[in-house]
Amino acid sequence: METPIRLSAEQKAAFDRDGFLLLPSLLSSEEVTHYLSVVDRLDAQDREEKSLAADQTVEIRNAVSRAPELLDLISHPVATGSMLDILGWNIQLTTSHVFVRVPNPNEKANFKAIDWHADGPNPRPPVVETEYGVTEPKLYAKIGYFLTDLSAENSGNLRVVPGSHRAATKPPLDENGEPIGAIQIQTKPGDAVLFENRCWHAVGPNYAGVPRKNIYIGYCHRWMKAIDFQVQSEELLAQATPIQKQLLGGSTDELSFYLPDRAPNDVPLKQFA
Repeated sequence: METPIRLSAEQKAAFDRDGFLLLPSLLSSEEVTHYLSVVDRLDAQDREEKSLAADQTVEIRNAVSRAPELLDLISHPVATGSMLDILGWNIQLTTSHVFVRVPNPNEKANFKAIDWHADGPNPRPPVVETEYGVTEPKLYAKIGYFLTDLSAENSGNLRVVPGSHRAATKPPLDENGEPIGAIQIQTKPGDAVLFENRCWHAVGPNYAGVPRKNIYIGYCHRWMKAIDFQVQSEELLAQATPIQKQLLGGSTDELSFYLPDRAPNDVPLKQFA
């Protein structure tokens, strides 16, 4: 069984402060090569099936259902350990999301492939009082695995506003219409980024000359509805380890999502809590 690797006290404090955390060199060069091959296969399939042009972005939801090779990624020990610290043990997958963002060198510097936003449902959830003031509840978190070189700015980098998860409103803007304090996260192949749903983020232009390829794996409480699937196939569940089955939403009791003690075998992550 995959043993989760927990966040250090310093990492947990940084995540709580900023709403995101960079995890350098999480994947080996061999793993990067492996997952790039998976992304490239899905990219080719999608472009053919949807007749997408070479300059169009490919975005694949519930990617694990099309690429069981991603099972090991959704149960990566650092990912499961991080989510134990962020969300607790009664969790499952909410999304497995593949992106291929092609270069767009002619776009202006203020272009946004995805504009500034916080993740979450529409309409927005009710606000709650915290030690920092009024904010939305923490509902889910993602880990983004970056497979191509984003070590230079404006390479299609993930942009975030540190600390923005602590407020229920959009961050204040500067004279250029950008959130004050926004940064671009510069990553190398194999780096990963944790961030939670309330952290404001965006994606700008890609001037790098090569596509940005990455995989987002999102996790939520088991009592929430997943973003990009209702149930996974029995074929996929049959290939999964116990922890992977929990993360895929497998259940032997229809009430165990809310009352997990009814079916302890459905939640093997509990033993690591």
